Amino acid sequence: MINIVALLLFIMVVLTLINGMLFFKKLIKLQEENNNLLKKLLSAESDESTGKAMPSEDIEKLKAEFLKNRKKYD
Repeated sequence: MINIVALLLFIMVVLTLINGMLFFKKLIKLQEENNNLLKKLLSAESDESTGKAMPSEDIEKLKAEFLKNRKKYD
């Protein structure tokens, strides 16, 4: 009886660790995607020498791309 409980506890611990690793892998992918989008925003901002705000169309395109990629990872 004790061996069964110990085995089940061990299985629960292993499954929890696997779940944590998968979660952090997904989190790292989302952070990388977020960093790439921020780099695009920064490069688009630095390309404009006049210092004007980014056009709303470009912001909407980046937002749509971000949301599309976010749903891909969910």
